[in-house]
Amino acid sequence: MTIATSMNEAQRLERDAKLDDAALVYTDILNRFPKNARARKALEALQQRMQHEQELPTDAKEKLSASFAAGHYPQTASVCATLLNTYRKSHFLWDTLGQCHLHSGNLDEAATCLNKACELNPRAPGTYSAMGDVCARMGRTSDAIALYKKALSLDSDHIVALNNLANLLAGQGQQGEAAQLLERASSLAPNNPSLIYNHANTLRRLGDLAKAKTLFEKAATLNPDLTEARFNLGQMELAAGNQHEAIRNFEAVLQTNPGNDRARVQKLHMMAQLNDWNWVTEYNEHRRHLGLQGTSCAPFIMMTLEDNPDLLRLRTQAYANERFGNRPAAKPARVAKRPQKLRIGYFSSDFHSHATMHLMGGLFSRHDSTQFHISVYSYGAAPADSEQERVARNVAQFRNVAGLPDSQLLDIVQSDGLDIAVDLKGFTGDTRTELFGNRLAPLHVSYLGYPGTMGTTAFDYLIGDAMTCPPGSERFFEEHLIRMPNSYQVNDQDREISGKQYTRRECGLPDTGTVFCCFNNSYKITPREFESWMRLLNQSEGSVLWLLDSGETSKQNLRREAQARGVDPDRLIFAPRMPHAEHLARHRAADLFLDTFAVNAHTTASDALWAGLPVLTMPGRQFAARVGASLVNAVGLPELIAKDEADYEEKALTLANDTEALVALRGKLMSKRLKSPLFDTDSFARDLEQGFNMIFDRHLQGLPPAHVDIPSHRQHKTLSSEARASAAA
Repeated sequence: MTIATSMNEAQRLERDAKLDDAALVYTDILNRFPKNARARKALEALQQRMQHEQELPTDAKEKLSASFAAGHYPQTASVCATLLNTYRKSHFLWDTLGQCHLHSGNLDEAATCLNKACELNPRAPGTYSAMGDVCARMGRTSDAIALYKKALSLDSDHIVALNNLANLLAGQGQQGEAAQLLERASSLAPNNPSLIYNHANTLRRLGDLAKAKTLFEKAATLNPDLTEARFNLGQMELAAGNQHEAIRNFEAVLQTNPGNDRARVQKLHMMAQLNDWNWVTEYNEHRRHLGLQGTSCAPFIMMTLEDNPDLLRLRTQAYANERFGNRPAAKPARVAKRPQKLRIGYFSSDFHSHATMHLMGGLFSRHDSTQFHISVYSYGAAPADSEQERVARNVAQFRNVAGLPDSQLLDIVQSDGLDIAVDLKGFTGDTRTELFGNRLAPLHVSYLGYPGTMGTTAFDYLIGDAMTCPPGSERFFEEHLIRMPNSYQVNDQDREISGKQYTRRECGLPDTGTVFCCFNNSYKITPREFESWMRLLNQSEGSVLWLLDSGETSKQNLRREAQARGVDPDRLIFAPRMPHAEHLARHRAADLFLDTFAVNAHTTASDALWAGLPVLTMPGRQFAARVGASLVNAVGLPELIAKDEADYEEKALTLANDTEALVALRGKLMSKRLKSPLFDTDSFARDLEQGFNMIFDRHLQGLPPAHVDIPSHRQHKTLSSEARASAAA
C-alpha cells in the first residue's frame, strides 16, 4: 500500500471517529517511512485531539470531585459510568469510579477500575495509593505495602499514601518506620487532626508518652468530634495513675458521644478504683445495652461490674468477634502417636516480677523434661529480672519476642511445631492474645491470667476446677473445660516470705481487737461487701479494717462511707505498698482476711493463705467470684466458705468474738498449708501434664475437644524440708 493510500485511509478513520485505528495507520506509515513529515504531523495532531477528547472538561471534573468529597459515592459512580461511554480513556473517570467502589465496599469492582486507571496513567500516585487501600481491605498486606511505596516513589509527599502505609506498618508492629512516615505527613499537614492522632498513637506504642500526649491533645482540640483522641488521653492518664484526669477525658468523650460504651466502661472502672460508688447507679442505668450495642467493651472491666456470667459471655463474645478473624480450625495431628516429648508453649508479657510469676514461677522447674519440651514466648517490655532469669533457666527454650511484628512472631512460633499453645494473659493488660486468632498449635488453651471465657472458638480449652467451673456452668464458656482435681491455681511452694516479724504497731494497727483485712484492689470493694464489713465493725468492739492504700481519694471516700454507716473512719487502716516478700510477712499482723464478692481475691488470697492468714469467702456465680472458694477448699479449710451474706457475717463475727477459735483456725491453716494440694507445686505439675496428655490423646484420635476432668495423682505427703524451711522463713 502506497503512502497516499495509507494517508487517505487514516483520514477516513479520523472522520469516522475511529481514532485508535487511525493512530495505528499513521504509526505504521512512520514505521516504514520514519522521515515522513506529513504523517508525523498528522499523528501529533491526532494524539492532541485524542488527549483532549478522552478527558472531561474542567467544570465536569470539579462537580464530580465535589460530589465525591461530600460522600455521595453511589451517585458519583453512576455519573462516572455514564460519562465513560463517551470518555473511555479518561483516567480521572476510571480513578474516581474505582474510589467510589472502594468507599462503598465493592472491592473487586474497585480493583478493576483502578487497574484500568493505572494503565491509562501509570504516573498517578493517587491511583496506586487507592489500589493499596483495596489490597489492605482484602487482607493482601504485602501487596498493599508495595502499592503505597510505589505511590511514594512517584510523589514522596503524597499524604494519603504516607498515612495509610504508616497505619499498615504500625499494625504489623513496625512502629519505628510508621512514626517516621507520620512525622513527614504531619509536617506537610500540621493541622490535620487525623494525621496527628495517628502519629500520636504510634509514638505511644514506641513509649514516647509525653509527645504522644501532646499530639492527642492537639488532635482533640483541632477536632472535638475525634473522640478517639480524647479516649486515648484518658487511657494514658489512667496508666499514669491520674484517675481524675482520666475520668475528665472519658466524660468529654461521652459529652460528644453519649453512646460510646468503651468510654463509659472506662469511666465506671476509674470511679470504682476511687471508691466513688456513684458508678453503681450509672452502671445500672446503662447495663442492659453496655458492650452489646455498637462498641464492644473490655471484658475484664465488665467482669468487675456485675457477677452475671451469662451476660458476661455475651459481652465477651461481642468483644472477641471484633478482635479475632475467621476462627482457626484445629490442625490435624502432625504425628500418628504421642511424640516422646509434647511441645508446650506458654505465651505472656509477665515473665518477670509479676503476680503471674509469683504463682507459677516454680512450675517451670517441675515440668517433666523427659516428657515435655517447654517453650516460653515472652513479649513484655519489662526489663529482665531474677524472676525472668529463673524461668529461662528452667525451660527448654525461652524466646524473648518483645517488639516483633505479629507476622514475624507467627513465623517463629509455627516453625517451632508446638503441640499445645497456652495463653496466660487473656483479656488483660499488655496482651497479644489476638495471636491465637491464628493456629499456633493443634490445641489452644487459656489459663490463669484471665478468669473467664475468651468468648471465641479460637481457644479449644480453658483450665479451671470443679469449684470455679462446677457442673452446670459449662454454658458460661465458649471453650471446653479442663477441670483440675484440686484448685486450678498453681502456686509456688518456694515463694519467699520475709523473716521480719511485723508488730501491729509497726503496721499502724491497734494492739488489741480483731484486725479484719482485705488487700484486694480498691475496685473490687463495692457497697455490697462494705455494708457487711461495717456491720461487723459495729458488732465487734475494738476491731479495725485493714485495707490496701489505693490513693488519697479512695481513702477519703471509704472513710466517708464508713462514717455514713456509723463507723469511726479511723477504724479503717490503710497499708502502704511494699516489696512482695515484706508484704507477705505483714499478713501475720492480721486476724482474718475478708474476701470481696463479684471478683474474689485471686493471687491476693493465696498470698494470705501462704502467709498463714485465714481467708473467709463467699462464692458467687462467675469464675472470678468463685476463686476464693477454690483456694480455701484446696488448702483444707472448707469451713471458711460461706453460703450467703448472712453466713459470711456470722462466721466472721463468731471468729472475731472467739479468740480461741480464731487461734485454732490459724493453727489449722499453718499445719495444713504445707501438706495441702494448693501449695504442692510438684503434684500440680503432674496433674497439669496429665491434662495436656488427655486433650492431646483426644486430638490424636481425631476427636473434637470435650470437657475433661483430670484425676488426681497427688500422694498425701508433706512437702520437702527445703519447702518447709522456705515457708517458715
